[in-house]
Amino acid sequence: MSYQVLARKWRPKTFQDMVGQEHVLKALVHALDHQRLHHAYLFTGTRGVGKTTIGRLLARCLNCETGITSTPCGECNSCQEILGGRFVDLIEIDAASRTKVEDMRELLDNVQYAPTRGRFKIYLIDEVHMLSNSSFNALLKTLEEPPEHVKFLFATTDPQKLPVTILSRCLQFNLKRMTPEHIVGHLNYVLKEETIPFEDPALWLLARAADGSMRDALSLTDQAIAFGNQKLAASDVSAMLGTIDQRDIQEIVEALVKGDGPAMLTEIARIADFSPDYSMILSDLLSLFHRITLEQVVPGSADNALGDADQVKELAKRLCAEDAQLFYQAALIGRKDLAITPDARMGFEMAMLRMLAFRPGSDRREPPPAGQSGASSTPVQQAKDEPDPATASPDVQPKPIEPVVEPVAEKQPVAAELSQQPAAELSPAPVSVEPEIISEPESPASESAAEPQPAVSEVQGNEPAPGLDDPQQDQQPRQYDEVPLSAYDDIQVGDTSVDDEQPVPVVTEETEDVNAHRQASDTPIGEQGDPDDLPEPPVVETEVVEEVSRDAVTESGAGEKTGAVGSTEPAAVTATDAAVAPADFEWQRDFRVLGLTGMAGNLAGQGAFSKEGDTISITLDSGHARLLNDRHRSRISDVLNEYFGETLKLVIIEGAPGEATPSAFAERARLARQKAAESAIADDPYVQRIVSEFDGQIVDGSIEPVG
Repeated sequence: MSYQVLARKWRPKTFQDMVGQEHVLKALVHALDHQRLHHAYLFTGTRGVGKTTIGRLLARCLNCETGITSTPCGECNSCQEILGGRFVDLIEIDAASRTKVEDMRELLDNVQYAPTRGRFKIYLIDEVHMLSNSSFNALLKTLEEPPEHVKFLFATTDPQKLPVTILSRCLQFNLKRMTPEHIVGHLNYVLKEETIPFEDPALWLLARAADGSMRDALSLTDQAIAFGNQKLAASDVSAMLGTIDQRDIQEIVEALVKGDGPAMLTEIARIADFSPDYSMILSDLLSLFHRITLEQVVPGSADNALGDADQVKELAKRLCAEDAQLFYQAALIGRKDLAITPDARMGFEMAMLRMLAFRPGSDRREPPPAGQSGASSTPVQQAKDEPDPATASPDVQPKPIEPVVEPVAEKQPVAAELSQQPAAELSPAPVSVEPEIISEPESPASESAAEPQPAVSEVQGNEPAPGLDDPQQDQQPRQYDEVPLSAYDDIQVGDTSVDDEQPVPVVTEETEDVNAHRQASDTPIGEQGDPDDLPEPPVVETEVVEEVSRDAVTESGAGEKTGAVGSTEPAAVTATDAAVAPADFEWQRDFRVLGLTGMAGNLAGQGAFSKEGDTISITLDSGHARLLNDRHRSRISDVLNEYFGETLKLVIIEGAPGEATPSAFAERARLARQKAAESAIADDPYVQRIVSEFDGQIVDGSIEPVG
């Protein structure tokens, strides 16, 4: 007897032998048992999932000599003839080869005749979507009202191409793709019955290559048996399919998790001998990282699609969520780049090296400085040596570049510029503030004089200084009342010329012009206008020592800023926030004073804070607590220890943080600012007039706060 391929030999002979289509079988069995039979059935699904097989089984159930049943005997003449493909009343038609309307008319001419042997005359039309429109139109009337002895069974892989008039006349059953578990289970049973030795990883490789088709899986198994000389080994199946073993993927990921670059490159060189498809390898890596992320976010959700659920769970515990996301993105980009790389292996290696090099917390080797060792580097060289913020780790912040201070040339007047110095820290002790002082522009006569003139001329007289209040000097309106006037206390005017052996004298007196613009009472700095809005007259460098208390800033509203159209609400962190004393520290309000940035700052900003003795507790929800690793904990602890000036114990509590979190505080401030801006626009008389006269309306979402 000639050899029969596994796909035909192990074709199901009963509904109980079918694998993976329980939802279809359940409906058919119940219909057969209760004699509720439709005249037309449509089976859809991908190739090799059992459409034609179910059609033949249904034909046996309808024509079995024992009666209409869901369990045909398989021994009567009708069952045997259907199994052998010679039953006269089962007409199987390949619609792909008989698409003409003449073929359909010839077929329909015989519909009216009663069956010869069986109970029903059954028309099984495969790939019915290949029929022409004329054929469908010719079939419509007969399909709607066929004779009682006729049943139509249609099978197709593309039901979208069927006319809706055909679909509405049929009972449609969609057959699912086979899962790898179903395929492996069936192959295991078949190979044991065939007494073929096999390895479990080989079955998973075949199931994955079958792509949901049981017929393809059995055909590949036939090929693998021939390739492996009557046995199935994972190495043989992998070589036959042109893929690599899943264990090789796990070896690469294992080296990646350990940060072992040499081991990873060695494994890549080993699998390169098999000339694999590197795009498929990256696809396998993407699938693995996806399953790892699923297991991290939803524990227990890792499937066993490749028979490696235990390995996925282990990797999910060892790999942090940041790394899993980075690896997935690097593999995704690397797979796109394979098409444009000169060599596929080169592109694959670069994708793997990106994962290894840009992993957060990895050791980065900076190139040596361009200058000689031991020589002092210039500020420009120091700036070049700093890490790039775009590629640096979120927890590693670049050092600020020190400003370059140019020496003042001898006997040269100070250049006219508007200097902006950093704000002073708020503390009970005196702080230094360097405000902007408006000086007199130099006259041509002063340029030709032997001795330089002071930047601010005589200020003790009753006459205002030139260039300040002269309306003909500038047509622009002067808005000097916006200058931070309280910062001008005890200013002394002196010579601005610089001598090699004598420092620049400080200003000792205020101008009458400044006094004329003062308010009745000293206005705290926080309520003054922005100095950047002023014109740019010459200024002198001054040094002012002033007593500023935290209470004064708080009472004056330094913690507030003006939003859109005059709205007032909590402001963002300003330079004065850096002076919050530990005793007055409030977590949700003063969080940014800590200077905690990066991933650690984002996670800490989602938690609630409490301090008892030397223990600090931060409460995070489960989602954010899972992202917090040891490196983040260490950074948060170091920042808190430095701020409070003592060694504290950090405890992370997993629970509901509530509303007392920095992120919630910032969101409330944003919503308040937005609400105030919308209210200001809605209440504005000009806006109301426009809306009234032009029948207009304010577009939702078009209003944004200023600042």
